Amino acid sequence: MKTPLHSLLFLLLLLLSGLTTQTKAQTVYTVTGLVTDAHTGDPIPFASVALVGRRSGTLTDEKGRFSLVVKILSDSLAVSSMGYKPLRRAIDPERVSQAVDFKLESGGNSLQEVTVKAGENPAWRVLRQLRKNRSINDRKRLAAYEYDSYVKTEIALSHVTDRMRKNPLIKRINEAMSKHDSIVDKEGHRVLPLLASESVSRYYYKANPERKREDIRKTRIKGVAVDDAGLSSQLLGGTNLVSQNFYDNYIPILGKDFASPVGDNWKNWYEFFLADTTQIGDHICYEIQFDPKRPEDLAFTGKAWIDTTSFALCQIETRIGKGANLNYVSGLTIEQELESTIDSSAGASATAGWLPVSIHLNADLTGVGKQSLGLRAKVILRNSNIVVNKPRPTLFYEQPIEPSDTVAISNEAYWHTVQRTLAGADSLNKDDQKTRQVIEKLRAVPAVKMAEAVGQVAVTGFYKVGGFDLGPYPYLFAVNSVEGLRTRIGFRTNEQFSRNWILRGYLAYGTLDNRFKYSGEINYLFSRQHWTIAGVRMADDLERLGLTPELIGGNRIFYALSRFGRYRGGYHSQQKEVYFKTEPVKGILLTATLGTRTFDPVFPFHYRLQPELGEQSPLQSDIFDAYWSIEARLARKEKYLMDGNERITLGTKRAPVLTIRYTHGSQALGGQYNYDRFNLRAQQTFRLGPLGRTTYLLSAGFTPSTLPAPMLFPHIGNPTPLLTTNTFNRMQFYEFVSDRFVAVHIQHRFEGLLFNRIPGIRKLNWRLIANVDALWGGQRKANRDVESFKLLPGGTRPIYFGSLDGNKPYMEVGYGIDNIFKIIRIQAIHRLNYLNDSPNGLPLNSFALKASASISF
Repeated sequence: MKTPLHSLLFLLLLLLSGLTTQTKAQTVYTVTGLVTDAHTGDPIPFASVALVGRRSGTLTDEKGRFSLVVKILSDSLAVSSMGYKPLRRAIDPERVSQAVDFKLESGGNSLQEVTVKAGENPAWRVLRQLRKNRSINDRKRLAAYEYDSYVKTEIALSHVTDRMRKNPLIKRINEAMSKHDSIVDKEGHRVLPLLASESVSRYYYKANPERKREDIRKTRIKGVAVDDAGLSSQLLGGTNLVSQNFYDNYIPILGKDFASPVGDNWKNWYEFFLADTTQIGDHICYEIQFDPKRPEDLAFTGKAWIDTTSFALCQIETRIGKGANLNYVSGLTIEQELESTIDSSAGASATAGWLPVSIHLNADLTGVGKQSLGLRAKVILRNSNIVVNKPRPTLFYEQPIEPSDTVAISNEAYWHTVQRTLAGADSLNKDDQKTRQVIEKLRAVPAVKMAEAVGQVAVTGFYKVGGFDLGPYPYLFAVNSVEGLRTRIGFRTNEQFSRNWILRGYLAYGTLDNRFKYSGEINYLFSRQHWTIAGVRMADDLERLGLTPELIGGNRIFYALSRFGRYRGGYHSQQKEVYFKTEPVKGILLTATLGTRTFDPVFPFHYRLQPELGEQSPLQSDIFDAYWSIEARLARKEKYLMDGNERITLGTKRAPVLTIRYTHGSQALGGQYNYDRFNLRAQQTFRLGPLGRTTYLLSAGFTPSTLPAPMLFPHIGNPTPLLTTNTFNRMQFYEFVSDRFVAVHIQHRFEGLLFNRIPGIRKLNWRLIANVDALWGGQRKANRDVESFKLLPGGTRPIYFGSLDGNKPYMEVGYGIDNIFKIIRIQAIHRLNYLNDSPNGLPLNSFALKASASISF
């Protein structure tokens, strides 16, 4: 299914090979003036002079004079100095040269006493007091809050290089666009707009139990490869993109954890300078400037303004520079303005925690190489109509993001009201309107339409044709020793077909085995709010022991690659299932399944039907299983987006995801065996402060029943040269099988902790990774007796499944370097034990170097 931003992102990847910055003649503006004491007329030296809304400024000299030379002017100039009241004066943003004088009045506000110890940075005292008052000022102290939110998002391509102009796509775009369509940013660079949107929502938060909800009221959007305003409003509306709380110790940005300049560990990461006091709104604030101790660290440069009375964070400006160990980001700024709130439950006008009322986020992204294309993104958010400490019933928060039925319906009168009441000066202006017109014209270019289609297929795996999506493309072709050339075509329906009925299926054929394979599934979606769905599926296909999509956790690429080459452990499987899923409470998904499946191996294998008879037991190769199962998946704090009939998870913010399943095999349903099976799976990512991030996957299984080896737990090995996490990378396919096991995969990313401190290497932005994989397991004697070692007809030796020693875990350790050329990971893997030849005579090597590729920030 084509989703908003997916094809847009791939279009960027198509272009990220190189558009040289086009500049126009720069206009230079000069503002000069004199700053004096209003009563004495004496000049005020070293006063701060700054453009309001810009990060351009200067200081007065010893005679109180200043000269500010900039490329862009704002509409006013602000001057502040210790002991004086701040003063703003309007200026003409169109005049090239102008003079403005300031006469400052003595400050009438008394500051709280700040005791500075000998040899101590005076900013430290302020920061300690800020952390002490966090319990009073942090928004987390609020029992509940809600507010109206306006968000404007703009995305454009920038830095069009000479090399990129030779790109056929760019040439066709330039031919289609006239000079009147050119848009130049405030720095004089020509940009190519890709997306412009604005959204209005009502955001709700409750602390105990923690619940969130966002009602998307209206969205209007124009963008390349963006059609669905419903999903776009969820991605671009409200607090999804800009919800950073700087009182936290670490700020998550682009999958990385940046140390907060006002967090508990401020002294370890930053250098501080107490610059001055200045007025922010109705508050007299300390201005503290900060810089990272090491430019490569995940830390900010910027300024914070802290109220001199309450020591609350009033405003903060942060930016991430090119030196930070962050891929594809040449610059990123976050600006927040916060205001204290009124406790609606207190009866009187009691102040409560501080909430952000204005947030600006600007990002400049680049590709790989000096000639790469640039991407510029800008997000502006304004919050108003705030109500605090009036929690709603818990059930009210069950739907985390709820788009209005009329979210995409045009209503100009509504947006005029928004401009007056919510957005103000940040609403779509004349330049924004031109941007929307250029995007509309850009989308009509045939080459862009083709790029959208390619992006749709490459990112989603499917090509949309009306109410059907064809794909996914990774499964189209494969070549292996059983099927020869395997071809497959699949489909699924989307919301244009039906918002309740969902159909999926595929047909495959192998040229060597001359056999058709297929799968078909019908689902009915009862509820999106509580995600209730029922379905029936049937399949007949060639699978590989231990590598079904269920066992490998939906890793589509690994599953597709497993169909190439020598097909060890292959078997034909016919499966029929009926199932029902529902989420009665947010974060708890329940699934019930009833089904049958067959196991018909294409490798030499048989087992004893009556193991108590030993070698006299009759033998059989195939298995017929009938079963029912119940499963509970617990994912606290998990966030979802609705993409038509698909539900997309955004993760759980490092809370664990726990899955528990019980399966019962039943002869009463026609199966060969009565058995019980228990499965548990838990995974989580959490941060260890400056030490980096750790991810673990814990899985366990137990069956007290006596069964053939394929019905137990074949462990997932990976003898290929490709590194795949959450597998045993030095174990052969189905080398070990257990009837009880506990497996743990632990991976730690040190980010730039070590390499950022090594001269020469730190400029490469390499990142150290380490992993430990362990497996405890074994088989009872009753299950080992089921296996037979008799030669098959024709004298073929049967496959033997190994068993672990219950007192000795299988162990692997690894270490490697990630982020080589920003995409490559090289990892060394050591197998520490079970070093004899594998049970099937395959030689073992305790050490291997493996590689993988991924795109991440």
